[in-house]
Amino acid sequence: MKKFAAIVLGCVLSTTSLADNLSLDLNDDALRLNYQHNLDKNYQTDFAWTHVKDLGDSLSAGLTLTQSLNNDITAYIGGKALFQQHDHLPDGTAMAVGGALRITPAANKNVSLMASAYFAPDVLSFGDMENYQELEIRGEYKVSEQLTAYAGYRNNTADYSSNNNKVKDIDLYDGFMIGGQFKF
Repeated sequence: MKKFAAIVLGCVLSTTSLADNLSLDLNDDALRLNYQHNLDKNYQTDFAWTHVKDLGDSLSAGLTLTQSLNNDITAYIGGKALFQQHDHLPDGTAMAVGGALRITPAANKNVSLMASAYFAPDVLSFGDMENYQELEIRGEYKVSEQLTAYAGYRNNTADYSSNNNKVKDIDLYDGFMIGGQFKF
């Protein structure tokens, strides 16, 4: 049995890693860990965990179509399933649709600007969550082939309805953040 385990472990360690990107970003109140895996050159999966102090946790999983519009602009379109677990609010689930745009100027390929938006109207929000939205804009600097540093602003909000009480525009994540994306 030990020999079999050693062979399996050797095979796993000798193959290329399954992870394509692992991102970590934070601010004073939040920590976000994001794993991305390229299925092929045009499709990407995305799995994220976010913890916000005094609010709770969220988990998301998504699938995105990636398309190069030209040498400087890349577009992403897709969707994600999202589950929010709160400390003091009702929990909720959403199926958000949206996308992103990354602009990398030809003059300096180490610098880029990325903006993304995902929305889940009431019909795509479940449980006590309604009208989820996620907005992000960030500047990126490619430090090396394996590391990209970034800073930006992220705002995730949702409405909630529980026991006939409606609460609008709850900030699930709001603020500036810094982070790094590691490529494997």
